[in-house]
This record gives sequence, structure tokens and C-alpha cells, in this order.
Amino acid sequence: MDTRSLLLAFAAPTALAFALAPASARAQESDPAETEEVFEFQTEEEAEAEAFQQEMTDAFAIFGELFAAEPLTEEQEARLPLAEKMTAVVMPEGTMAEVMQESMEPMMSVIMQMAEGDARTQLTELTGVSAEDLAELSDEDAQAAIDLLDPLVEERNAKMGEVVVNMVTKMFEAMEPAYGEAIARVFAIRFDEAEMEELLVFFDTPLGGKFARESFRLQYDPQMMGVMEAMGPAFGDAIPDMMEEMAAFEQDYPEGRRFPELSAAEKEQLAGLLDKGVSELESLAPEAVSEDEGTDEEDPFT
Repeated sequence: MDTRSLLLAFAAPTALAFALAPASARAQESDPAETEEVFEFQTEEEAEAEAFQQEMTDAFAIFGELFAAEPLTEEQEARLPLAEKMTAVVMPEGTMAEVMQESMEPMMSVIMQMAEGDARTQLTELTGVSAEDLAELSDEDAQAAIDLLDPLVEERNAKMGEVVVNMVTKMFEAMEPAYGEAIARVFAIRFDEAEMEELLVFFDTPLGGKFARESFRLQYDPQMMGVMEAMGPAFGDAIPDMMEEMAAFEQDYPEGRRFPELSAAEKEQLAGLLDKGVSELESLAPEAVSEDEGTDEEDPFT
């Protein structure tokens, strides 16, 4: 697995975790009329880097739509200076980079171990020898074969994990100013002037200052991130009720009809609206898919 693949695989869920935190930053779109297109010669490496940058931009663009925010009111705008003071205490400069470094390093260690996989699987990929032929190979001999074929595998994977951690950390470090602005806007919306002044007095105490700083960081503590493991059982428990609700929903809100399902009068009406003949629409109509079609596997939820 190369560095680019790891970045793409890791960056989206990481961004989602931050997007679901107390604030989400939205990139400011430039006015196309103000952008003058200038041709520049690019090397192959520069073109690849630009394509990758655009790929990442497109991947994250959805968050701007998912979490579209209303502009601040005049009253909220007036509270921004106080909100910015609160933000400076809650998220001091460099906090995002530190948080990412602390949370990603152990995570990438596990990811790289998973990517490395079983020695026999690696041998099959490197030699073409089938997994069945390697099934009886001892762990010691399998590892010795890997060491012979790919002596740098552990060092390379460790370095790749380090590269990915550093790159994503730099990405969030660059994002920190916009994220801080978003937090300030949230404070300005959710707290009035008197509340923020009282909180700033509290933040000025040793305990208040510690609470403010830790309130941001604790969201990414392993204790908090590890609780995501509980999503599996929780989701499994919720499946039966979800299926019942979906079945009721589908009954109350059936899908649209296809042309053959219309009455003769409705067919004539639709043909007129579309400026097509009835026979032509009959021939173009997609076939309805029955509930039993589409899979030969048994539905695990029924």
C-alpha cells in the first residue's frame, strides 16, 4: 500500500471526525471572475501533485454542503472579539497538530500492521506460490522467506506510517486558522456577551485554563476514540428496528411507477407531455425489478 493510498483511505474518516466535532470549517470559494487563467509548464511530478491536491479538495468539498452554516447576525458578529478570546484559550496555536500527532501515531501503527498482514499471504504475493501450498509452512520459515525476499518490509512500513502521520498532521496544521475561526463563530452563536465574559474570568484561573485547553483535546483521547468500537454491537442491536421502519416507510411511500404500470389514459397524458408516442415509451420503459431479483444470497435481516 503506497503513501497516496493510505492518505486517501485515512483522510476522509479523519476529516469526518473533525467535522462532527464542535465546529467545522468551510473553505471560502473564490470568484471565478477574479481568477485569470495562466498557462504554466508543469513537470510530470508537479502535474501529479496538482491532480492529487484537486482529488483531495473534491473529496472534502462535500462537508461544505453537509454542514452549510447560516451567516452570523449583526449581534453575533459583535460578539466575535470575545469569542476569539475564548478560542485562543480553548485551542492555543499548534493544538490541532499536536492532537493529530498524538492520536494518529498509535492508529497508524495498527494500520501498518494490518497492511503487512500474514507472512504466507505476503509470500503468495511475492512468489506466486498458492496459499494452499504454503499452508503447512511454519511461521519461522515463512518469516525467514519474507526476510530473504523483502528485508526492508518492517522498516519501510514504519517509515511509511511516519510519512503519513507527518503529512496529515501538516494538513491539519494548515487548516487550524480556519478551524479556529469556525470555533469562534460557534461561541458567538451559542453564548451571549455576559456568558462569555464570565467564562473568560473562569478561564483565567489555573483550573479554568486547564479545563478550556483539555475540553478540546479530550475529544481525541484514546478513551474517547476507542468507544467507537461500541458502534458495532449498537448498530447490530438497532438493525431489526431499522428494518421494520424501512419496511413501513416503503409501504407508506412506494417508488414511482414505470410506464407500463400506468392506465391507458395516463399513458396518453405522459406521451403528450414528453412529446413521444405511446408505443415508443412502451419500448423504452425499463423493466421493473421484483423484490426477489437482484441477489441470490439470503437476506441476513429477514
